[in-house]
Amino acid sequence: MYCAPAGVIVTVTGSLLSSFSDTVWQLIATQGVICAIGNGLLFSPSSLYLDQWFVRRKGLALGTMWAAKSITGVALPFVASVCLNKFGSSTTLKAWTVTQLLTTLLALPFLKPRIPVSAATSARRLDLSFLRLSTFWMLQAGNIIQSFGYFLPSTYLPSYSTTTAGLPETMGTMLVSLFNATSVFGGIALGILCDRFAVTNILLISSLGSALSVILLWGMASSSNSSASSSSSSQEKEALALLALFSVSYGFFAGGFSSTWSGVIMQIKRDSASPSSLETGLVFGLLAGGRGIGNVISGPLSTVLLRQGALAGAITESRGSTGFETRYGTLILFTAITALFGAWSWMWRTFVNNCLTRSRDSFL
Repeated sequence: MYCAPAGVIVTVTGSLLSSFSDTVWQLIATQGVICAIGNGLLFSPSSLYLDQWFVRRKGLALGTMWAAKSITGVALPFVASVCLNKFGSSTTLKAWTVTQLLTTLLALPFLKPRIPVSAATSARRLDLSFLRLSTFWMLQAGNIIQSFGYFLPSTYLPSYSTTTAGLPETMGTMLVSLFNATSVFGGIALGILCDRFAVTNILLISSLGSALSVILLWGMASSSNSSASSSSSSQEKEALALLALFSVSYGFFAGGFSSTWSGVIMQIKRDSASPSSLETGLVFGLLAGGRGIGNVISGPLSTVLLRQGALAGAITESRGSTGFETRYGTLILFTAITALFGAWSWMWRTFVNNCLTRSRDSFL
């Protein structure tokens, strides 16, 4: 009941304090810690209440919720860039604080459970039996592995497009916005599919589509190293076309990965001995926490991957070299591999589990 209002207060406080930050550690403390706690307090009840309001179309509802996040990411990079250049970081963060306060206050009255909590209701014992299910851990493993590489394209695509492909700086921002825009449709589409088909099959579609996008489009985008203007212009156009297609396809398949969580919860319920007592909010929180692990680790890990690409002599000056031949090559390959292993639960069910079963039967 008080979780969401407390989240508003904490988030707005952290955002306002960040506008007075003079050092990096202050920005990390305000935006990275205080705002993160506040956003978590806001996000938790919204995910719990969504599970109450929707029964047959949970995938569609969850996909729509994630799509709203992606819609914000379409215009926000441009707006933030203009405001930062024109007004500076302090004024921009103050304006963002006011925007957050007004929008969340308008939405707060609608953030409520379907069935009001009775004052006489006693707290029940937390059911953690789902932690003994291999289904949960296989699905969670794919969720974590995929998150290691998921955030890398949106982080490094702008720098890749300018330093390697030779495109203008505005193109990098446009590519990220294009990624967020297609994530809207991907999130809704994969959510709808989870309402109708097995979640492991949907995870396979998302993972294969993401991995192929990375390998065939980002990895093959040529770098512009030629001194001839006509050749350089041709390479830039080719690189822009491939990177734009990559943003569209990767945004659709990878951007909708989190929309499968409703299907994950339903699968765990089917495999659980006591599905009625399953704490769906806890499962949802653990899935989000697993994704957060990848978000945190992917930052320092990507730095190591870039350094490894340079030390391995991946930088090349040859005309029309692909992305794999640049210092981003190791990073691109890592992103493709982690995207593919997002379907680990399907691999486990199809290959590993079947092999173990056959080995056991032959032994007996």
